[in-house]
Amino acid sequence: QDDRVLSEAHSKELNVLTSYRLNDFKKKAAFTLAEGDTHVDLSDNIRRVAFTLAEVLITLGIIGIVAAMTIPTLISNYKAKTASVKLKKFYSMMSQAIQLSEVDNGSALNWTYTGVQYDDDGNIDAEAKKRDARVFYDKYLAKYLKTAKIADISGEVSDKLTVLLNDGSMFTFNNGDCMDFRYDVNGESGPNENGRDIFVFLLCGSEYNRLYHSETPNKAFGGGFIGEDVSTRAKALAACEKNPNYCSVLLELYDNWEFKEDYPYKL
Repeated sequence: QDDRVLSEAHSKELNVLTSYRLNDFKKKAAFTLAEGDTHVDLSDNIRRVAFTLAEVLITLGIIGIVAAMTIPTLISNYKAKTASVKLKKFYSMMSQAIQLSEVDNGSALNWTYTGVQYDDDGNIDAEAKKRDARVFYDKYLAKYLKTAKIADISGEVSDKLTVLLNDGSMFTFNNGDCMDFRYDVNGESGPNENGRDIFVFLLCGSEYNRLYHSETPNKAFGGGFIGEDVSTRAKALAACEKNPNYCSVLLELYDNWEFKEDYPYKL
């Protein structure tokens, strides 16, 4: 019985102490428990952090300025890299095709190059040039260019044969003193300008090879143009700046088909 009295007294004392502690906690935390609640929602007492509209606008403005400064450079670098890869691929493809054709047709330096055709009035015969280019292509190249097909491009000059490649690039060519190739790295897309997306190549017989490929006289195919000294990189760069038809010579002989910082034309 004494133990029971002691226990009841102890229980009352504990309840008083607990009530005191709870009331004290409520006052300090500035909240009240609703009847029947088992937990306290403190979300209203949490400080919410957010950006103001002005801060957001300033940040977006800074991002826009940085983008305007860097994106054009990134795009230009991407175009240069893409053009470089395609030029290497085209040059390699043509060189391999010519080597395979030489097994069947002899040295490309001795292939039949008909030259420029003229009509009865002494004017260049565009239809004859295109016809002769097709005969040349079918005889010496078509069998060895597996990823190419002939196509007629609307508005294309009629004396040129147009050949499309699987990667979206294309080349046109006709017969002059050599077989004149113009390789376009992005097909029909612009700007369609020499030195920017169009690059000149020549396939020459021995009679003209020493003129157009003086730096590589034993190679029938490559970048080439007559009239300027390209015996050093500085001279080839100057020739490219003066006439974009020489840019393929610069890229082939000195720059490994890559566009250096001093390349004069923006891609």
